[in-house]
Order: sequence, then structure tokens, then C-alpha cells
Amino acid sequence: MMSMLEAAWVIARRDFVATVYSRSFIFFLLAPLILLAFVFFGTSMAEEAGRSAAHPKVAVVADSATVGQLMAARQHLVAGTNDRTFPRLELVAPAENLAAQAQALLADEAQGFSAVFTGTIDRPVLTGPARVDDYIGVRIQLIVDTARRNEAIAAAGTAVPPVTVERVVSQQAAGNLQLLRQQLAAAGQGLIFGVTIMLATLLLSNLVEEKSNKVIEVLAAAVPLDAVFFGKLIAMLGISAVGITLWAGMLGLGYVFFQMIQDWMALPQVSPAVGWPAFGLLLLLYYCTNFMLLGGLFLGIGGQASNIREIQTISMPVTLLQVLVFLLAMNAIGMEGGALATFAYIFPFSSPLVMVAHAAKYEALWPHLLALAWQAAWVFVIIRASARLFRLTVMKSSAGGAFFSFGRLFGRRAGSDAG
Repeated sequence: MMSMLEAAWVIARRDFVATVYSRSFIFFLLAPLILLAFVFFGTSMAEEAGRSAAHPKVAVVADSATVGQLMAARQHLVAGTNDRTFPRLELVAPAENLAAQAQALLADEAQGFSAVFTGTIDRPVLTGPARVDDYIGVRIQLIVDTARRNEAIAAAGTAVPPVTVERVVSQQAAGNLQLLRQQLAAAGQGLIFGVTIMLATLLLSNLVEEKSNKVIEVLAAAVPLDAVFFGKLIAMLGISAVGITLWAGMLGLGYVFFQMIQDWMALPQVSPAVGWPAFGLLLLLYYCTNFMLLGGLFLGIGGQASNIREIQTISMPVTLLQVLVFLLAMNAIGMEGGALATFAYIFPFSSPLVMVAHAAKYEALWPHLLALAWQAAWVFVIIRASARLFRLTVMKSSAGGAFFSFGRLFGRRAGSDAG
């Protein structure tokens, strides 16, 4: 007789071939249109919310007179709007080499400066990445113009022509890098959540269909029920891998021939903290664990439904609960500590999403080994619990024996286990 892993592989191969070689699989491949719309819409909303909530800092390396003029001008402008409309100005004592000091300040992650102002209000210089022009650059220009105007009015009351801020474009700044990595983390979470919720919910209807056709009883009589559940998860994971490969190929063709995502060409410059190769691997692994966790849960829930109508009733609260988990993981991105962030890391259904964000923001790799082991353990626990619940409530058979047995997993199956 086969071991549980061998039996699971047989079930997985059966489901995979039956699905991929069906005509309906073509319609399944059209699903990324809806997925991409959801991901880009959610990412753009998160980016807009992050931009409005962020309050960047600009280091001012100048003499006391210039600092006073800039602070007074900013205060004048803030009085008509609000404090977050303009970047914060922080005084830094000038060093002998201002250019080198500006680069050192931008590289200091502890300070988190997005740009550095040097010079005077008549010869202003703003050092920072090109990206700061859209927000910080225009506001520094307004502060400088206001300071010069105030100075001229105080001196002679004459009109002052505007002056252009000289820009020194650097490669990257610590403050901007943190914000961009946070956006990258949100995009990774949205991608995993969207693909998983779309594919894992298919297991609900699949199991109900086989229950109504009495196929599940035949399979359970031939192999352990745990192997049936595990095999179905592996099959759907393989089907999703085929779909993701094809979708990635279509995106690649669109990029090469139509330049559909040309705005993302600068993305490799904003590398995740662990680097792109490790981040890509971790993204794939966390997708697999997230899919297996949710898929095992959906199999357990779907096993209790007897028809498609009940599946439609169950799908709504299940989807809402997953959205809540997704929101929990998104909120954990900006948290450096606290009970809620710790819970998001430990809770198995939010752990893959939170760890993807962790990979984008932090360099350490050892937490991912612990997280993957933790999530894998919960995959086996959920599959075992779902199989036992199905056996008790649907098949009306005993669920005796150890909750999890390595002998059953790797050994040969005894004839007494056939039922």
C-alpha cells in the first residue's frame, strides 16, 4: 500500500491533469485581468494614503541667518495650510565639505532625511534623489521664494523676481528608500493576497462537486483522507503555478512590445532590503504557504457544505475574514512593535503577508526560516483537522488515533486504515 505522501501525489496528479486539460481552464486564465485591476487599484490607493500621511524631513545646512529666514517663511506658509503640507526643516551644523556632508546625511538611515538644503536664499541648493522634485522640491522652492520676498519687503518694499533652486541629483536617500520599500511591501502583500484568494476559493466548489458525485467517498476508501486533502492542495498549487507562469509571460511580452509598464523601469533601483533574488524566492515561498494555509481552511469549510448554494452563502463571510487578515497585515507594515504587530507575525493566516513586508524592509534572513517552519507546521495541522472534521461530520466514521503521525506520513499504510 502507498504512504500518505505517495497517495497525495496520485490525487494531485489526477486533479492537475483533469483541470489543466479542460476547456474551462482557458477561461480561468482570463482571471488576471480582474486581479491586476484589483492590485493596481489597491496599490495606488495605498500609495496615495502613504503620501498624504508621510511627513519628510529636509536637513538645512546653512548659516543662522538663512535658517531663520527659511523657518519664518515656512511658518508663514504653514499658517495658511497645515504643518504636513510642507516638509519639516531640521538644522544641521555645516561641515567643511558641504557636498560630502550632504551625501552622508542622505545615507544616514537613523536620521531619515529625504533631501539636504545648502547655500543661502539667494543661492539655494537642494541635494536629493530625482523623485523628491514632485513633492519636496516644489515646496522648498516656495519656501525660498517666500523668504526672499519677505526679506526684500522688509528691506525696501520692492518686488523680488523668483529664483530657481539648483538641483543636485543623487542616487538615493534613506528617507525615500524607506517609503519606497514600504510601497514595495504593500505591493507584494496585495499580489499574494489577490492570487491566493482567487485560486484557493476554487477548492470550495471543487470539493462540493466531488461530494455530490460520491467521488470523495471512493477516494477516501482507497487512500487516507488526509492524503486526499493534501493532494488537492498540491494540485491547485500546481495549477496556479501554470497560470502565474503564463500571466508573467504575457506581462513580459507587454513590456517588451508595448511598454505597458515602462514606469516600473526604475524599480530595480529601489531594491528590497534582502535583495531582489532573495525577495523573489521568499515571495514565491510565502505565496505557497499562504495558499496552503487558506486552501486547507477552505477545504475544511467546503467539506461541510452539501451544494453550490451553501458554498455561495459560505463564500461571503470567508472572503470578508480574509480581507480583515489582509488589512491586519497591511497595518503591520508601518508598525515597529506592539501587541498588534506581534500578533500579525504569529497568526498563521497573516504571517506570510507580514513576512513578505519584513523581507522588503529588513535585511535579516533567519526570521524567514523560522516563519516558514511555523507556517508549514500549521499547514499540516489545518489539513489534519479538516480531514478529521470531514470524517466525523460527513462520512460519520471514527477519527481515532494520533492527531499527526510521522509513520503514516512516510510509512506504508496498513490495511486497517482503508476506512
